[in-house]
Amino acid sequence: MSERILKALMQLFAIVAGSEAESDSENSGRNVVAQFLHGILSKSLVQEYLTIFDDYSKVHHKRGKAKRKKMAVNSVKVLKICTQINAELTQRQKIIVLIWLLEFIYTDREASEQEVEFVDTVAETFNIDREEYHELRDFICNLNQDERSGQNLLTIGEELDNADPFVKHIYAKGVEGHVRVLRIASVNEYILRYNGKDNIYLNGQIVQRDKSSILSRGASIRASKMKPVYYSDIISRFMSDFNTSKVSFEAHDISYQFPNGNIGLQSINIFEDTGKMIGIMGGSGSGKSTLLNVLNGNYTPSTGSVKVNGIDIHREKEKMEGAIGYVAQDDLLIEELTVFQNLYYTGKLCFADLDEDELVALVEKTLADLGLLDKKDLKVGNPLEKTISGGQRKRLNIALELIREPTVLYVDEPTSGLSSRDSENIMDLLKELALKGKLIFVVIHQPSSDLFKMFDKLFFLDQGGYTAFYGNPIDSVTYFKKQAHFANSDEGDCFACGNVNPEDIFNIIESKLVDEYGNQTAIRKTSPEEWYETYKENIGNKLERQPAAGELPETPFKLPNLLNQFKVFITRDVLAKLTNRQYMLINLIEAPFLAGVLAFFLKYFIFRDDVTETGGYLFRYNENIPQFIFISVIVALFIGLTVSSEEIIRDKRIRARESFLNLSRSSYITSKIGVMFAMSAIQMLLFVIVGCWLLEIKGLTWYYWVGLFTTSCFANMLGLNISANFNSAKVIYILIPIMIIPQLLFSGVIVRFDKLHPLFASQKSVPFIGNVMASRWAYEGLAVAQFKENEYNKTFFHLDQRRKYANWKKDSWVKALSNKAGDVRRNLNNEEKAAITAHDLSVLKNELTKEAEYLKFTPSMTFSRLDELTPVSCTSELMDDVDTYLNSLIEHYRDHFNSADSEKENIIEEMTLTAEKKEEYFALLNDNSNESLEKFATNRNGLEIISEHGDELIQKKDLIYTQPFHSTFFESPFYSPEKRVFGGFMHTFWANMLLIWTMTLALATTLYTDIFKKIANLFSKSAK
Repeated sequence: MSERILKALMQLFAIVAGSEAESDSENSGRNVVAQFLHGILSKSLVQEYLTIFDDYSKVHHKRGKAKRKKMAVNSVKVLKICTQINAELTQRQKIIVLIWLLEFIYTDREASEQEVEFVDTVAETFNIDREEYHELRDFICNLNQDERSGQNLLTIGEELDNADPFVKHIYAKGVEGHVRVLRIASVNEYILRYNGKDNIYLNGQIVQRDKSSILSRGASIRASKMKPVYYSDIISRFMSDFNTSKVSFEAHDISYQFPNGNIGLQSINIFEDTGKMIGIMGGSGSGKSTLLNVLNGNYTPSTGSVKVNGIDIHREKEKMEGAIGYVAQDDLLIEELTVFQNLYYTGKLCFADLDEDELVALVEKTLADLGLLDKKDLKVGNPLEKTISGGQRKRLNIALELIREPTVLYVDEPTSGLSSRDSENIMDLLKELALKGKLIFVVIHQPSSDLFKMFDKLFFLDQGGYTAFYGNPIDSVTYFKKQAHFANSDEGDCFACGNVNPEDIFNIIESKLVDEYGNQTAIRKTSPEEWYETYKENIGNKLERQPAAGELPETPFKLPNLLNQFKVFITRDVLAKLTNRQYMLINLIEAPFLAGVLAFFLKYFIFRDDVTETGGYLFRYNENIPQFIFISVIVALFIGLTVSSEEIIRDKRIRARESFLNLSRSSYITSKIGVMFAMSAIQMLLFVIVGCWLLEIKGLTWYYWVGLFTTSCFANMLGLNISANFNSAKVIYILIPIMIIPQLLFSGVIVRFDKLHPLFASQKSVPFIGNVMASRWAYEGLAVAQFKENEYNKTFFHLDQRRKYANWKKDSWVKALSNKAGDVRRNLNNEEKAAITAHDLSVLKNELTKEAEYLKFTPSMTFSRLDELTPVSCTSELMDDVDTYLNSLIEHYRDHFNSADSEKENIIEEMTLTAEKKEEYFALLNDNSNESLEKFATNRNGLEIISEHGDELIQKKDLIYTQPFHSTFFESPFYSPEKRVFGGFMHTFWANMLLIWTMTLALATTLYTDIFKKIANLFSKSAK
């Protein structure tokens, strides 16, 4: 309070006192002023302002002839002073000034008419409700209250039978007379007066008879013969008329054991009812947060139960939907959204029946109640980029729970990291919620005296999860002092200032033994177990269980359906990402930047005069196209993984808060998948546009986008699974290279599948280790599409396939079988080589059987003596028939080759009839075909043309032209142009994309079912 205002108040007191010149009144009035000053100033300043009051009083006590004129002048001065101080004092301070003015004029005498008029003027100028002013005046004048004002009046005493029926009562045996308490509703302030002869103490200081005292938070009223009456008892009695819904809370005999076997809580009992704020205190590691998580339903107790109105919150969670609120110690805000948006989208998930206007009004009202309305359009920000203060962040966290009006609210360390002023504001807010009928549990470490006295009950935990105290906060100090045999064990708070030091409790509980040299040891004087036994003896065995209070209070809480939840999740997520400009900029630039760098360095130029006059870039001669395709696949995997691997773990704490709402996990997961897939679609489109443009890849943009988008979506699902199953972002980013490296190694590009370790290598087809790699399927699909579907090759591919297949058959396959037949003929009667002969016959029979199936539509070309190709039936004559048949196949495939070759030559000839057409032909060839990719796909540089594996002959050349008639989907050779799917054949690109989407769907299933976490839990349980 400023010096100017204090001087104005002294003048105001002096003017009011000056209306009567009785010396007794002056003396009594001066004492009232002194009491007022002692409440707001230090002792050194009280005398200074009393002197100022005395000086003003002398001026206003001078008698003169023009008394009426003096009264009029004083009235003008009163108005002027009140107007002056009206702009600076809060309404509560104005009420206190008014109380002391009334005390001033009614002290030990009857107030004059002029004094009453002056005080009436003050009340009117201070904008104090007239009815409330009359209640206050009647209370200080000791007048009887009528029915209306009796609603704000309470009496404490023994003789209640003949009491006013309109007044509330608290029975206190052993008190002579009555303690009367008036509630000033507009500022939620309480004043107390006592009219008896006993010594009544308020916060350790004696209450003067028929004098008003302000009832501060945490106050206690005591007398030698009476049981203490606490501030919370008085508040509860007043609030009982406003709280129509009752809540009974019962935590009965609960204990908790951690998964590692350590005991977290030991046989705890808590019984509470409506409108209380319970503080949970204890040293670090004593189990405060564990207790809070058991009480709110996050942890299931090992023994006992937690019930709200008879409903077990762990076993009947569906009945508690929306009834429990939890404010964690850490901020659970979406930092990219504004204050309004954070609360708005929480409301969208809580109130399905509210229309848009109603929801917006509710959100704005909640923000206004918490003093955040003027900050509603500010982005929440993070601790390193602050937009709103720590206290405002904490209030917003509370608002997220408060908006849906939970029955029981749990708050973990609400004052942690806040200034003393912000801490007080937060605790004021929580206390106000309790007064409105909520049951609030607050974990707090070492509160100040004012905050400590706000609690209605204190629950103190000692190390190991043992209960040390449960009761009134002020009593906790005296309780521990008595147990420790302190000399001043009856003093809970400071006699002079009324402050309580919660640190005393910790000092007593954790006090250490000293050795013979007077040095403190690490051993406590009293162990947690001993404090627990003392607690059970003095408090625990006397606890009374609360009767169940019936149905839970009704709230407007109603969950939206799954679709609407999905819409809220996806809208909230998209807005958060769009607001984070750095995130969006990096994600949008990353793909085209990598594409540009990759394409720039892989754009191989060849300087040859036979290509162009000056030399330059031609797609046909770019030797890096296969590498571009492969690295593009790896980039898609990398971007898909990095963009998604932190998505779920980032929301973990927010999801923990929202778990009390029983929101749909599937809607949340679907929204994440939708956002990730949309982002991947945009990223891969930008990548393909830049990469294809720089490398001049023509006509295949659609194939590249589908291939890379499919790959990125697979990586998205893999990343979301990682994010859902690990608890640390550091672990996740360690896992990303572990996921990428196998995709590099087992893709079939860096190391050929037939050159792997013998345990994994396969000569016939792609091994299992390759088939589980998305990079293998994506690269093969894109390579085949690039080779087969470009504008040049798709004209000739079917002819080249016939040519290459026929050529391999007649030149390699028939020759290999002829050699087998010759070996059989030479070794026919050689017993030592019987095994070799049997193997050769097996190869001949197997290959000719497959050929018969291939030529089934031309029966004349089928070998008729297949069943005789056994060691028992084989003869030289049979081998002669085999040779004859093989020679006929040579002629057959030569005809096929010549037919396809002739047809291709005719097409080329037609395309190059004129010089102009010839130029167009070579432009088509140079712009679309790529020799390096052809080398990869045909294995032109490979030394083997054909190899033997078991009883089969394996084609090693021209794999891009193979016809996999005898191969299943997974047995098809690498670069096979088609794959067998559902009994037919499908283009390799589309077949591979279908498989990657199948793998993606499998990962989505594991994500929805959370199967990996369930398996991990099973293993951890079995390990115990």
